Amino acid sequence: MSLGRRSTTLDLYLIASFIPVFFVSLLFFVLLVEMADLFVNIVQYVQNEAPIASVARSMVLYLPKCVSWSLPMATLFSVSYILGTMYTNNELAMVFGSGVPLFSFIMPLILTAVLLSGLFLAFDDMVVLPTMAAKKELSRSLFKISEPIGSANVTILGSNRRFVWNMKYYDRRNLIMTGVILVERDTGGHLVSRLNAQSASWNGARWVFNGVRRFYWKGDSLVDASYGTWDDAELAEPPDSFKGGGRPIEEMSLSDARAQLALMKRSGLPSSGQIAEYYRRFAFALTPLIVTLLSAALAGFYKKNVLLMSLLVSLIAATLYYVTQMVSMLLAKTGSIDPFAGAFSPLTIFMIIVVVLFRVRKA
Repeated sequence: MSLGRRSTTLDLYLIASFIPVFFVSLLFFVLLVEMADLFVNIVQYVQNEAPIASVARSMVLYLPKCVSWSLPMATLFSVSYILGTMYTNNELAMVFGSGVPLFSFIMPLILTAVLLSGLFLAFDDMVVLPTMAAKKELSRSLFKISEPIGSANVTILGSNRRFVWNMKYYDRRNLIMTGVILVERDTGGHLVSRLNAQSASWNGARWVFNGVRRFYWKGDSLVDASYGTWDDAELAEPPDSFKGGGRPIEEMSLSDARAQLALMKRSGLPSSGQIAEYYRRFAFALTPLIVTLLSAALAGFYKKNVLLMSLLVSLIAATLYYVTQMVSMLLAKTGSIDPFAGAFSPLTIFMIIVVVLFRVRKA
């Protein structure tokens, strides 16, 4: 993969060929995703007599998410199409004949993909997250869906900042928690006690825990005690504190996600699934770079029907990548593999494929 000689004329020509195809293909894929969402929800729009203006607003709010999903496919298609067209027109043969290897020739596209990856991460964090939250709120209003009665995987820092609450499920209507872990810390952030409970219920003044196993320090010894029921006057965290605590990591900004993960790590709470989702944000942002290299490695493998084959390759590669990512993330969330591996293993697998394809090429 030698960089070889550089040519400013070739660089500008390649970028000038890429940009219009990229924007047209991005628009095409965005339209596909937007129409898919519309057709999925159109029956509910009609049944609930949703105003046209509200439906249009929902589509506008969904637009950034469509761009986020479409960017990797648009990049893959664009690079594949322009390089396939150049190969069919014998332009690549002239490039290789002048002593410029393929990897050197596509360097402007690689740098463009790196830029897109950085912008992709920032765009997802600053634009996609708030617009998707607004769309979900609007959809609940249009479909007349009441606020959910419960939240799963809730973690909050108590108002006194001494207690960290974690639960598998919180029923805000009946004020019941299940699968509770309660960690008490001192002013220095060190562990004072940990309580595991099957459930907890609000008695009007404080939380009462059932099926309790409690670990706490007694002098220099860590004591393990079990109780049928257990309560403490200090555990009077208001029920409303848990209302918004179940927001998943993928719906948080990167800064909020880092703070949440740091809290869970300091408190000893299970967090492998949340860590994997946090890493996945960075891994997915690198997708434009990987698909650019994959498209370049496949350049010239098909000499006819370049448009159709480029589209087909884009859809197949995107499907394989998303399925691989889904499986690896599932393994990470169940603890079968490390969270970092769960997020980045699809990129690693596709990078290996790219290296192999470049090795078997003649140019």
